[in-house]
Amino acid sequence: MTKLVGILNITPDSFSDGGKFNFVDAALDHLKKMLEEGVDMIDIGAESTRPKAVPISSCEEWSRLTKILPAVISEIKKHPKIQSSIDSYHFENIKKAYELGIDVINDVSGLIDERIIEFIAEKNITTILMHNLAIHANPDLLVNQHLNINDEIISWAQNKISALEKKGVKKSQLIFDPGIGFAKDAQQSLRILKNIDAYRVLGLSLYVGHSKKSFLDALEIEGDRAEKTLEISKFLIEKKVDFLRVHDVLLHKKLLASCN
Repeated sequence: MTKLVGILNITPDSFSDGGKFNFVDAALDHLKKMLEEGVDMIDIGAESTRPKAVPISSCEEWSRLTKILPAVISEIKKHPKIQSSIDSYHFENIKKAYELGIDVINDVSGLIDERIIEFIAEKNITTILMHNLAIHANPDLLVNQHLNINDEIISWAQNKISALEKKGVKKSQLIFDPGIGFAKDAQQSLRILKNIDAYRVLGLSLYVGHSKKSFLDALEIEGDRAEKTLEISKFLIEKKVDFLRVHDVLLHKKLLASCN
């Protein structure tokens, strides 16, 4: 069954909920709400990677995480079946988060830092491998639009998995995310989703983060981004995608119930 990954952004500038949960009490309230709604994993991020977001240093990211992350992980640990993940590409903060008890690494850079690779290999940490060409979504840096987007991503992933295995990362540690909206235009993102079954060739669990992203504006159906998110989620659930990263846990929990 598809598992739901609830988004907990402790950022001032995320596109959907920037500034809402970047204080301890607000973050914990939102976390508890998602736990009550039936979430399976909580993805915690302190840096926005939306288009035109300003990159921040590892120190600034940790300054946002340091008061909130321990409390969040402590609350999640009260629910043994729920996992936590850290949405970061900064080695220093991934290491600190792991020491605090984080379960999963969600590195949107596509694992480009050798220190992170060595660390996840040594500690045998479950890690989300996401296809990307640039850490922050950049409308000027796209996969060549004349190429088959799915073939390109699958080839990239196969090469990356092989390289990671040579460095001691087990394939069983990895979950694959095709990186909707990262280095892809709207039509490329839609083609990825339409052909999501093609990614089964990788032999990894599949993880999709499409919730409320701008590519949805190109989807020619009625509704706002939240409604379009649910339409795509329904399709992905029917395709038995393993993880959906979403803003609205309760609506997705109801959708899951209706699809099963």
